[in-house]
Amino acid sequence: MKSIRALKTALGKIRAVFLEGTAVRLVDEKWASPEDVVSGMGAFRKGGRYNAAGSFRAVYLTEDVRVGLTEVGFPISMGGRFHLESAGRVTVVPVRFRLKRVLDLCDYRVRIALGTDLEEIVQPIEPYEARGEGAPTQVLGRVAWRLGFSAIRCPSRHNIAVCNLVVFPDNLRPPEEYLKPAPLEGKIP
Repeated sequence: MKSIRALKTALGKIRAVFLEGTAVRLVDEKWASPEDVVSGMGAFRKGGRYNAAGSFRAVYLTEDVRVGLTEVGFPISMGGRFHLESAGRVTVVPVRFRLKRVLDLCDYRVRIALGTDLEEIVQPIEPYEARGEGAPTQVLGRVAWRLGFSAIRCPSRHNIAVCNLVVFPDNLRPPEEYLKPAPLEGKIP
C-alpha cells in the first residue's frame, strides 16, 4: 500500500463508481432495529477491516449471505453446512443502498493505482491491532473516508470472488445517496 500522502494523491485521480441495489447486513439480534442496522456504531466501537475502533462509523454489507456468515463467525464445513452451535444468534437484514462515490477495490486497476493487491487487502488485521498499529486496509479506509468517499467495495477475505461493501454513513449525501433496511422479499442474496 502506498504512503498516506501517495494514497491521497492516487485517490484524487481514481474515478468513483455509482452503485445501487440491495445487499445484506448480518447483526447480533440485539442490534437488529432499523436504526441500529445502518448506524455504523458497532463498527465505530469495535472497528473493522476498513476502520479502526473509535475512528469513524462504517456499515459492513455483503452481496452473499453465506460469505457474510463466515465473516461474522459462523464456521462452514467443507460440505457447506453451518456449525450453528459455535456462534450466537445473527439476524440477516436486507439493506437497500444508492451510493455515488464508491471506491471499487474489486477492480484490479484501482488496487494497482493504490499500490496494493488482493493478498494485502484480505490479510488478517489482528496482528496489526495487537501491535497497536492500523492495518493497511484501515489506513486506506480512513483516507477514503476523509476524502469523502461514500463507500468502499472490496473483496471478501473469505471468498475473493464475492465483493463486500463498507458504507460510511457520515459521508452520504441524502436524498441522492441512501442506506436503509429493506423488507425481506423473496430470496436473500
